[in-house]
Amino acid sequence: MKKLIKIIILVVLVMVSGCAIQKKEENAKVIDTSMFLYKVSNQEGEYSYLFGTCHPGRYPIKSLDKVTEKALDESDLIYLECNMKPSPKETEEITKYNMYNSIRDLGLEDKYENLMKQYKSLKGKPGYALYNVFVINSLINSDPEVLNKANISKFSAIDKYIYEYAQKKKNFKEVEGIEFQMKLITELSGDYSETILDNLANKEMVIKNAKEDLDAYYSGNTQYYEDEQNLLLNQLEQLNDSDKEKYWNILAYNRNIHMKDTLADSIHNNKHDFIGVGCKHLYGKKGIIQLLKDDGYLVECMK
Repeated sequence: MKKLIKIIILVVLVMVSGCAIQKKEENAKVIDTSMFLYKVSNQEGEYSYLFGTCHPGRYPIKSLDKVTEKALDESDLIYLECNMKPSPKETEEITKYNMYNSIRDLGLEDKYENLMKQYKSLKGKPGYALYNVFVINSLINSDPEVLNKANISKFSAIDKYIYEYAQKKKNFKEVEGIEFQMKLITELSGDYSETILDNLANKEMVIKNAKEDLDAYYSGNTQYYEDEQNLLLNQLEQLNDSDKEKYWNILAYNRNIHMKDTLADSIHNNKHDFIGVGCKHLYGKKGIIQLLKDDGYLVECMK
């Protein structure tokens, strides 16, 4: 169960952290992401691109590598999981999900008070108990100490760079949408809130997990994600059917299938599209790459 909760925390961080601001900074770097870029082709040679992105940022971005930039440039449409700049009306609509299964409603304010003592981003803010555990999770991952020790930048998200690229080309499209994602995590908040709050109370582990994930991405360690997803699958087999359904089918596997189908439809319609999703969706025995291979597609890494 501990591994499951760790993965849920990290997956939700991935889902809700993609809206980081892209800010011009000095000493910007060319970020090589080509090891997370895949050309997916059918038997007729028609193709689109699958890209594994990382929602939290690390380094100021001058550009991505030439291979990824070329794929972006030639793509008819650029997909990401959700719109990074929802309209005020859309923002109002999705905000309501933040209060479903709130910490106060679940009677967990004592555990939240413990977190307030540990994280500057929460100190003196008892009103946040009106929100659910995933809002608190997001705030904790924006805590100055967490950002510093895990070497996270709020201003350099790769998918934010891609989003702004697509806005300039006027060819952006959503795979899922923010409201869809908010509904999913709301479904989990009631069952897992207490355990997640207990895990978040271990600040050293929160920092360690966040740092390991970003270290793997920015060093191009795709095997890390492959191993992690397969380990998760093996551990899920030990859980009851209810937990498997709530975590794996709702939060991961069904979404992997939808993302795979989005890319397959792109190829079928003879388009060269760029589909960027959280990199964890790509890997493992039930990740998008394997699902595409099972359907007969050729998947080639562009590194």
